[in-house]
Amino acid sequence: MRIGLIGAGRVGCTLGRFLREKGVRMSGYYSRTLSHAEEAAQFTNTRYYDDLDYFIRDTDCIYLTVSDNAISEVFHELDERYDLSEKILCHTSGAMSSKVFADSKNEVCGYSIHPNFAVSDKLTSYLNFQNAFITIEGNHRHLGEIVEFYKSLGLHVGVISAESKPKYHAASVFASNFVCGICGSAIRLLEECGFSYDDAVAALKGLFIANANGIFENGPEVQLTGPAERCDTSTILKHLEVLSDEDKELYKLLTKETLYLAKKKNVDRDYSSLESLL
Repeated sequence: MRIGLIGAGRVGCTLGRFLREKGVRMSGYYSRTLSHAEEAAQFTNTRYYDDLDYFIRDTDCIYLTVSDNAISEVFHELDERYDLSEKILCHTSGAMSSKVFADSKNEVCGYSIHPNFAVSDKLTSYLNFQNAFITIEGNHRHLGEIVEFYKSLGLHVGVISAESKPKYHAASVFASNFVCGICGSAIRLLEECGFSYDDAVAALKGLFIANANGIFENGPEVQLTGPAERCDTSTILKHLEVLSDEDKELYKLLTKETLYLAKKKNVDRDYSSLESLL
């Protein structure tokens, strides 16, 4: 089976390079911007296509590694022009399900295959892709084969329902994108204290990495420390007094979530004073 990708951005290049290095048969890349397809093909040592007809002919499993808002448009263009009944169609969106392929004249076998992994760089993210968790959802006909395929590459794989995709993706946003935002806020607050950017990063790096490792080794409840866990309302009040209104609201929301963990960790501790404060 030959895999081909329509879309040559970060996810397309990362997935293609990873598959290629694992010895997977690939047809190559097609993109509406030919130069992007050329660059991706060179990066992955595959072929680029300037003719969609030839790409479809040479490809058994078509991955749409385009933006979420383009998946439906690209698919319906393919569905109108080609007989896709013998093809497997996949997209890599975290939030969208395979139902985007349901309205097809070809009765396509469609799947959403999402790498739960931060693809932050087009040229280097493939180096750590082995750590990705692959979440798969779609038509039962080839589902087992696709699961086994990704397992054979040494990846962790999970199957999910179409209805769960939005909540699943929201969980990923909490664990990845929001963490970036929170770290950005922490750096900004230290800069407001007079730290340079580099010193702020140095001050937080060890704390962050040790905490992240502890969370996934011991669990978030065990790893939890700090004023909310101790029910130290006087310290929390000092924090609230110096924060801007916007930061204060974020602090309160995050403290409420932290309090949820603290109550599970310390079942005999009285948190009523903190609950009243919040």
